Amino acid sequence: MKNLFLVFILFSSIAFSQNELTLSGAIEKAMTNNFQIKLIKANYEIAQTQNTWGMAGMVPTFAVNLANSNSLTDNTNNPASFFPGVVLYDNLQVSLDMTWTVFSGFGIRINKERFDQLEEQTKGNAIVVIESTIYDIIIAYYIAVTQERKLDILKEMLVYSKTKLDYFTMKSEMGLEGSIDLLTFRNQVLMDSSNFLMQELALKNAKRNLNLEMGESIDQSYLLTDKLEFDVPKATYGELNEYMLANNQNLKNQYINMELQRLNTESKQSAYYPVVSLNLGTTPSVGRIQLFGDTPFTTGTNSLNYYGNVSVRYTLFNGYQRERNVEIARIQEEISTMQAEDLSLNLSHNLRAIFELYQTQSKIEDMSLERVQYAKMLWEMGTDRYERGSLTIFDLNDIKLGYEQAVLSYYDRLFDLLKTHYDLMRLTGTISQEYKVAEEITPKE
Repeated sequence: MKNLFLVFILFSSIAFSQNELTLSGAIEKAMTNNFQIKLIKANYEIAQTQNTWGMAGMVPTFAVNLANSNSLTDNTNNPASFFPGVVLYDNLQVSLDMTWTVFSGFGIRINKERFDQLEEQTKGNAIVVIESTIYDIIIAYYIAVTQERKLDILKEMLVYSKTKLDYFTMKSEMGLEGSIDLLTFRNQVLMDSSNFLMQELALKNAKRNLNLEMGESIDQSYLLTDKLEFDVPKATYGELNEYMLANNQNLKNQYINMELQRLNTESKQSAYYPVVSLNLGTTPSVGRIQLFGDTPFTTGTNSLNYYGNVSVRYTLFNGYQRERNVEIARIQEEISTMQAEDLSLNLSHNLRAIFELYQTQSKIEDMSLERVQYAKMLWEMGTDRYERGSLTIFDLNDIKLGYEQAVLSYYDRLFDLLKTHYDLMRLTGTISQEYKVAEEITPKE
């Protein structure tokens, strides 16, 4: 029963065959399945569709109107009428009308520029969402990889404890001494089994979270193939700061907002100009006149009317609303500029903190790796001396615990370093550059 329990612990995570999954494969799945990305791409398509000169007001509008009017007039007691008696008037009229705003204080040009900026703003927002999703996928993927590596070392410790327990159980059954070692390894097997089960649960939760980020089902299982490693280009804080100011998408979006506020000011200023409109059209009509009475008759009518009108409208005074609107727009423009400066300053400070954190974590990771190397050497020497009887079980357990903790701590420090590395990439816009996020937004033909 005991052996079956341990076999279940060691192999419960390999119940089904698993498909291999790389980090790039996980990102590709998220690009296809993530609902937030689908929504933001749809919003970008809307912004592209409305960005036309027609929507801006450049194109004239045409309208067709159809009207049928009927009236019945009783002229029996009207001696001045040309048609004494009861007269039926039936008229069908069709009109084709064109209305075109020739000039609106440069409002059409401003509207088109605003649509251009709104499209860029929507694209920028989409880049932020996709960049954030890629970052979340990267972190979720490496969390799962880290938990797997931790599970490996705990499995190694459990296998060792189980092997020694079997050995001392056999000696006990043969009547040989070793009860202290036997009890100690029984305790170690229970402790290692508990640690293994808890770590296995942590791995399952990490993989479930990865599935959620990718938009996969909760029961989907993958074999993660990428290692806990990454390339780090050498760069100073000054170089990173310059790159961030040029490529950080949140900052770019704020600059677009500044441009929109500038266009809003121009739009309010356009109210000081007159609005010139052109109206052209034609109105053909056909009808009939039918007279009832002693001398009835029916006759038809046919007419064609053309018209062309030019109108100029200029607001002389509207209670100083134009002045107030322009002043408010200028204040909003100044606010957007201050917001951009504030964001830039905050990003620079944040970059400095993350950069220094990365440098510190890099040193700690090096020391943690060196600690693992020494702990492993000590573990190998300890097991060898224990086998030769020159080391007690208690000393061996101390060495075993130190080795286990050194490896687990190293994986934590390595993941911390990796996460900070991608924090820098996200802040400087490198994630968008590396994974070509802008190309993901444009709908494929």
